[in-house]
Amino acid sequence: MNDRYYDRILKEVDGVYEVAGKARAMGFDPAETVEIPAAQDLASRVETLVGPAGVAERLRELDKDMDRYHAALRIIDEIIEGRFGAQGSREKTAEQCIRTSLTMLTEGVTAGGTEGVAGTKIRKNPDESEYLCVLFAGPIRSAGGTAAALGAALTGYTAKQMGLANYRPTEDEVERYVEEVNMYHMLVSRLQYKPSDDDVKHIIRNCPICIDGDPTTLIEVALHKNLPRVDTNQIRGGACLVIGEGIAQKATKLLKLSSKYGFGWEWLEGIVKVTKKSGSDDEKAKPLDKYLSDIVGGRPIFAYPSEPGAFRLRYGKARNNGIMAKCIHPATMEVLDEFPVIGTQLKLERPGKGAAIGPCDTIEPPVVRLKNGEVLRVDSVSKAIDLKDEIEEILFLGDMLVTYGDFRKSGHALLPSGNC
Repeated sequence: MNDRYYDRILKEVDGVYEVAGKARAMGFDPAETVEIPAAQDLASRVETLVGPAGVAERLRELDKDMDRYHAALRIIDEIIEGRFGAQGSREKTAEQCIRTSLTMLTEGVTAGGTEGVAGTKIRKNPDESEYLCVLFAGPIRSAGGTAAALGAALTGYTAKQMGLANYRPTEDEVERYVEEVNMYHMLVSRLQYKPSDDDVKHIIRNCPICIDGDPTTLIEVALHKNLPRVDTNQIRGGACLVIGEGIAQKATKLLKLSSKYGFGWEWLEGIVKVTKKSGSDDEKAKPLDKYLSDIVGGRPIFAYPSEPGAFRLRYGKARNNGIMAKCIHPATMEVLDEFPVIGTQLKLERPGKGAAIGPCDTIEPPVVRLKNGEVLRVDSVSKAIDLKDEIEEILFLGDMLVTYGDFRKSGHALLPSGNC
């Protein structure tokens, strides 16, 4: 059954490529052929995107014996050992290690491993020991905060395996990062997570590699200019993203991965906000108002933190939720004047930071009070449309369908749900 299923998928993919090829051959597009080749599996995708030659076959072998994180570290070791041939200079070898391992972990579906790393440099500390410097570019964020953090961790592992020393920043360099992160957040683009100045200092002083990057804006830092080991006075967006939305935001998750896979990043304990394990359910469910800090002018606020009448947590899986996508009742979409429609992104109290919204009509619908004083459960879209002009107040927004996996991925304790 499975063989027939996959054979059918492959056959239909070939058919789509054939149609696309005929369309391209007509000459209406810049290229007359389909540029994106079909990859048979993740291993071939990694080799095609970033190399090195021959890595696909080795990845298939490793996939049988270990998980993807262990495989990524093993591949780094084998690239350094020369199993896939010489990669050129030590800097090119390090860059190949980072690109290949990061593309493996992001499954080659984002630009993180291809465009997120602009290059690497080997430089010297004041005591003449050599350290590894990685130039992150803006697209590193496309891979997500966890992958951005892993990009730095994989670079650290690569440097260690190559026998390089840790990066030893000067105090001016530490303060430069603090200034740069603050200026990026205020003048360029709001960071999804902005670490405190002390957290930035802790990261830079302890991170074994130098987090660098090409300038991404014409804006220059005001104070810490013309530093000998920093190539630009302009703000390096990729470095700010990796520090803030990567390492700082994902410190808890990165610390767990470090413990399990031996990245050696136990220094992250200095910025991880430890929560008390012996808290009551009331403490775990304490209202969180951080999502309100990202309010954009003109966008509606549907509910304040944990207020009665707000969306009620409902655990479950539909075909259109999961991986930070949530479902609400379609009648809720209608009574809220169609602000949250399919695909709308909402900022949420928990878990995680945001969600794409889809409909599910088998969860609890909204409850409204009409202008005549009648209280009704609006259990269909047609009913919501008929009553729309008669609604005086929405008493209850209805359920929000959330998968267990979203709580697990966010590292958030499970909360009580309503009776259902």
